[in-house]
Amino acid sequence: MEQPDSPSAASRLTVRQRLAQSLDDGPLAYLIQALILLYMVSLTLETVPSLAAYADLFEAIDITVTAIFITELVVRCVVVERPLRYLLSFYGLVDVLSILPPLIGINSKGLRLLRLLRVAKLMKNKKLSGAVRRLKLAVIEIADDLLVFTFISCLFTYFSAYLLYTFEQEAQPEVFGSIPDALWWSVVTLTTVGYGDGYPITGGGKFCAALLMLIGIGIIAIPTGLITTALASIEEQQRQERKG
Repeated sequence: MEQPDSPSAASRLTVRQRLAQSLDDGPLAYLIQALILLYMVSLTLETVPSLAAYADLFEAIDITVTAIFITELVVRCVVVERPLRYLLSFYGLVDVLSILPPLIGINSKGLRLLRLLRVAKLMKNKKLSGAVRRLKLAVIEIADDLLVFTFISCLFTYFSAYLLYTFEQEAQPEVFGSIPDALWWSVVTLTTVGYGDGYPITGGGKFCAALLMLIGIGIIAIPTGLITTALASIEEQQRQERKG
C-alpha cells in the first residue's frame, strides 16, 4: 500500500497545486478569460439581424465555451481541497449557474440570462480583483457618508418631484400627471441624463427644473470625490504596508 509521504503521492499533490494555481492565476486562467471575451463578442453579434447566416457558428461557440467551462468546473472540484465549499462560494455558484441552461436543455430567454454570469468570472483576474478589493474597502470606509448623501438626495428628488407635479399637472397631464411621472423626470434630470421626453413649461416648474439641473452636478461629483479620496487613502496605506 502506498504511503502518503511517498514520492508519487507528493508528485500528485504537486500537480494538483499547479493546476489550482494555473486556474486561479496562470495560463488556464487567462485562457478562460479569453474565452469569456470571445463568448461576449459572439453573444453580441448573435443579436445582429444581418448576421443571422452565422447562427450555426455562434451556437458552436456557445457549445464549445460551455463544454470548456464544465470541464474547468470538474477539474477545479478535483484540485481544491474542499469542493463543496467552493461550489457554495460566489465563484462556484457563478460557475454552476452559468452552465445550467444548456445542462437542463432549456433555452428560454430568462434562463439564457444566466449565461451572462460568465462575465463575473473576469473578476478572478489578479489585477482586476485587487482593484475591486480596494474599491470595496473605499466604499466601506465612506459608507456612512454615502448613506447620508443618498438619503438627502432621495429626499430632495422626491420633494422636487412633488413640486413639479404641483406646478405642471394641469398644464401637462400627459407628462406630469402623477407624482411617479414627475419622480421619473426628476431622477432623469438630477442624474444629468436628460432623455428629453418632457420638460416644464410653467414658471414654478422651470424654477424647480433649474435647481435640479444645478444640484444634479453635485449629485454626481460629491460621491465621486468621496470615493476617489478614499481610494487614494487606501492605496497609500497599502504602499506604506509594503514598505514596512
